[in-house]
Formats: sequence, structure tokens, C-alpha cells
Amino acid sequence: MKVLLIKSVEDLGLGGDIVDVADGYARNYLFPRNLAIKATSAAIKSVELYRSRALEEQARISDESQKLADRLKGFAVVINAAADDTGHLYGRVNERHIAEIINEAGFDIDIEQVLLSEHLKALGEYPVSVKIYGDMRTEIVVRILPEEEE
Repeated sequence: MKVLLIKSVEDLGLGGDIVDVADGYARNYLFPRNLAIKATSAAIKSVELYRSRALEEQARISDESQKLADRLKGFAVVINAAADDTGHLYGRVNERHIAEIINEAGFDIDIEQVLLSEHLKALGEYPVSVKIYGDMRTEIVVRILPEEEE
């Protein structure tokens, strides 16, 4: 089905673009969220309106994303975890742990935005990428320290 995007949709296109998508995707995702309309001849005439709105929104999101990336750059996540004498963790540190600590610090990050190639299983310091928006990424530091014994 050909649809006209009202707003930009990541991995699909910018507002004002006419794209071909599966019928179910259009009916169940794009239309209910007011992201697209069916590409009728009347709708195609308003392409420029949707394009200009999408470009304004894109600029706003890009600006906000850059500010977030600048604030997050070099941010350090400190995690205390139980480990054996050799430094191997009894559990592991995953995206959820890191995202929770970042959010507790006042940022708004989803689990999917934390990019780990594999779960962290040893004490130490690790650079971790955080996807901000589109291709924009920033790097934070994750420090895993031994848990304090009581």
C-alpha cells in the first residue's frame, strides 16, 4: 500500500515521503499513530506541507538529541556487583542495569539505546555506546566495582 508519511518514521522515511509498505503495517501501526495517510491524489497535493513540518520537527529533534549527547558524553555509570577473587561476576551487567542507572541520574534513555556487544561479566571499566537518535551516538563509561562486604 502506498502511504504518505505525515511525520518522519525512523528506518522508513521523512514526513512528506510517499512509501510503499505492507497493508497490515499501515493499518495497524502507521494510521493509528497518525504517522501516515493513504496516498490519494488529494493527499499527494499536500506533500510540501508535510515535508516542511517534518523538516522542522527533524531539526528540533536533532537539536535536542545533540544536547542530550553532549550531556551524556563521558558520563560514568558505577555498578557494585558481587564477584569472586579473580574478578569474575557471579551475575552479569546488561543493558537494563545500565539504562536504569542512567535514568536515575535524570536522563531519559531506553534499554534499546544502550549498545553492548556482550554482557559484562568481570570487574573493570568499559566504554559503552548509547544510541541517541538515528546515527547519533555517544560513549559513556561503565565501572564495575566489587560489592562492599558487611
